[in-house]
Amino acid sequence: MTRRTTIGRALPARLVAVATLLAALAMLWLSAEVHAAEVGYLVPPAQIKRKGTEVWQTLKLGDQVNEGDTLRTGMGARVEIRLKDLRVFRIGQATEVEMTGLQDDRGLRAKFGLILGQFWGSLVKPLARATGEKFEVQTASATIGIKGTSFGVVFDKATGGVDVSVLTGEIVAVPPGKEIGPPTEVPGPREIAPPQEVSRDQWEVIVTRDQRLIIRPGEAPRTVPLTAEDKQDPWVAFNIERDRLLQ
Repeated sequence: MTRRTTIGRALPARLVAVATLLAALAMLWLSAEVHAAEVGYLVPPAQIKRKGTEVWQTLKLGDQVNEGDTLRTGMGARVEIRLKDLRVFRIGQATEVEMTGLQDDRGLRAKFGLILGQFWGSLVKPLARATGEKFEVQTASATIGIKGTSFGVVFDKATGGVDVSVLTGEIVAVPPGKEIGPPTEVPGPREIAPPQEVSRDQWEVIVTRDQRLIIRPGEAPRTVPLTAEDKQDPWVAFNIERDRLLQ
């Protein structure tokens, strides 16, 4: 009788220990799922530097990318990182970008520090205003906030020049250090605004479908139409095709 009582008391304790371990493992798995993105397309050479390290490792297809990691590519490279809900970002050749913010547990909150090179974002599912979702690209010359769109950013570190091409949707650009307001609903099709000059004092520019934003240090930002020739640029054409496949 004593033996049965001992076993009966010990078994629940063991079950509790196992259940606690399984719960801890589940939390770790969910954390990785929430805070990580995955390399879904890759043309090398590309490397990744994990948060808190100074070691560059070869980036491979299927690798997880987390908040705080940094990616860099060589000539001819292409990298596509897949997030949830048909949302992706891509980097082109000779590019370095830091994942300064990358969480998707209760809505997407992503910030990318584009140190130099080519960046592309494509959000088939628009950002949800109610949950405070955001998707921002920061350079030394401007911060670009996305309001549900397909767009590209090219940053020339040597000159400080920024070129933003908007294929669909809408983006807003502000000077470095200025906060971008919450995302708004993207309006339906509308007539494209004509080219315009924006004064340095305003320095908050909204760019819509089929427009380019050109930012040069010491000059007022300006928007111009996105031409057929612009869309034939190898980097832009590559992303247009990838976006078509994504949708």
